[in-house]
Amino acid sequence: MSKKPLPTLSAPPSRKRGTKLLVFFGGLSVILACAAIRFADGDRPVEASAPVAQPSAHPIAAEVDGHKITRRQLGEKCLQQFGESVLETVVNRHLIEQQCRQHNITISAAAVDKEIEQIAQRFGLPVDQWMELLATERNILPDQYREEIVWPMLALRELAATQLTVSEAEIQEEMNSRFGKQIKARIIVVSQRKKAEQIRAAAVANPADFAKLAATHSIDDNSASAGGLIQPIRRNMGDVRIEQAAFALQEGQVSEIIPLGDQYVLVRCEGHIPAKEPGNAQLKQVRSTLVDYIQNRKLREVGAKLFRDLQQHARLENVWNDATQRQRMPGVAAMLNGQAITMNELQDACIARHGKEVLENMINQVVLERELAKTQLRITQDEINHEVARAAIDAGFVDPQGKPDLPKWIKTITNENEISRATYEANIVWPTVALKKLVGKITVADEELTKAFEANYGPRVRCRAIVLDNIRRAQEVWKAARNKPTPEYFAELAAQYSIDSASRATGGIVPPIQKHGGQQALETEAFRLKPGELSGVIQVAGKFVVLLCEGITEPVVVEFSEVRDLLYQDLLEKKYRLAMARHFEKLIASARITNNIDPQASQTPNSGTVRNSSGRRATASKG
Repeated sequence: MSKKPLPTLSAPPSRKRGTKLLVFFGGLSVILACAAIRFADGDRPVEASAPVAQPSAHPIAAEVDGHKITRRQLGEKCLQQFGESVLETVVNRHLIEQQCRQHNITISAAAVDKEIEQIAQRFGLPVDQWMELLATERNILPDQYREEIVWPMLALRELAATQLTVSEAEIQEEMNSRFGKQIKARIIVVSQRKKAEQIRAAAVANPADFAKLAATHSIDDNSASAGGLIQPIRRNMGDVRIEQAAFALQEGQVSEIIPLGDQYVLVRCEGHIPAKEPGNAQLKQVRSTLVDYIQNRKLREVGAKLFRDLQQHARLENVWNDATQRQRMPGVAAMLNGQAITMNELQDACIARHGKEVLENMINQVVLERELAKTQLRITQDEINHEVARAAIDAGFVDPQGKPDLPKWIKTITNENEISRATYEANIVWPTVALKKLVGKITVADEELTKAFEANYGPRVRCRAIVLDNIRRAQEVWKAARNKPTPEYFAELAAQYSIDSASRATGGIVPPIQKHGGQQALETEAFRLKPGELSGVIQVAGKFVVLLCEGITEPVVVEFSEVRDLLYQDLLEKKYRLAMARHFEKLIASARITNNIDPQASQTPNSGTVRNSSGRRATASKG
């Protein structure tokens, strides 16, 4: 079998957490990665201030149709799932606080507010709109932003002040990187030196074939799909060997072979982009932004070293992970340099960071449990195990005999989401099984299988596309493309006018268009075209698209009977997903929910606010 349809996961994995400290500056958001620190949430840093503002301490966390979920139950569940990782966060917070006290550093609330105001100004927004944007787009509430992002940034800046000076040479280097000359380029990446030599010989003999060679041979999928085209190369932004090779080329030239680790790279210069130095009126603001950027880049390095030093010299006794110690010191989670970190503090920190998501899962479980009881259905461990096995097979985790490789799957899914197997089964597998039982039997029609076969194994149209946001501009671009219908000119138009960043960067090259992919108007027009033909202006979901056909792919040679079962299972799972989501929305819409941790999530039956099957809130359609 030549090709397998994309698998569907048993449920969307939770957001992965990592070791990151978020710092905002100069109109950009940058991840301040401190390898020596582990944070509880990839979007939120370690705290370094007074205790974090807590959600409502109401003894009842939530009530679902009269069923109460206590704050104590919520705290226990949060500790069970996140206690270990949050303890590391709390320890790191105390380390910063102790270091600040040792150096008589105080970061006042006024200083934090001033920094927030300056950051908002860099984004061109009033503070209230900036805070609203963070809450909406990043799920970062104002108190969290002040205490978990801005305060630590200011504290680290004070602790590392002497190491954050910026020289004129550094400013000029960054200026050259951002505003200096750039090289438009294509690349080919292979894993064997001999193959690289053969490809280079072919590329030098026929430079115009470089894009075709990249699409055929390059192991870098992202650039290969665009004929080797990459973002313009700038100085001081990547591997110096690539930059040196690119800037030494004239337009049309191919570089020597560049060894990078166990790979070999060829670069072809597509053209030079002249430097665009900022004018005198902008120079002061640009320099200020660059200084901020360089300081924050240094802060990443200094911050990592600072935390490593603090941790290496800290006297830490982890009571949480030692049953004997827990009995000896009840109510204590850890001892840090002689200072006790209490279980109450750890529980409050867990609720502050994860209470909303954990409570939402608990609410969802109550809703499903009540519906199961009403319909006299129950979930068995065998059904849980069967769903885990199905998810493993769906994700491609099978042994040589074609059976689910459960150990590898469990290790992967739990490591990627940083959860235990028990949490995986409780939060992801159990709701999936419950909803499948509540939905009941679903069938797949022969017509659906035929369409799925055509979509997965049939021919596809290779196109370039320009995406625009208004009909007038689309008509103007279409007229220009019609007057000069060449791939090269179409690529120029895409780079200049397309509002889609991916197609703009690749000269309009997009993944081949398949049948039955969900965009009927686009598909119909694409399959009508012959190689070299230009489409009309196609309206798709409020946008306007112009296509240039470059060819039709050959269908995959496979018999329908060989893949029928595979297609059936894939379609069945997708139909279950849709039916489960709809059923879940109905269940939630009919529930009366009082949420004291997140009052905005409270609702009365059919109030118009529901959660979808992934646990996120959605707005019910009306009428």
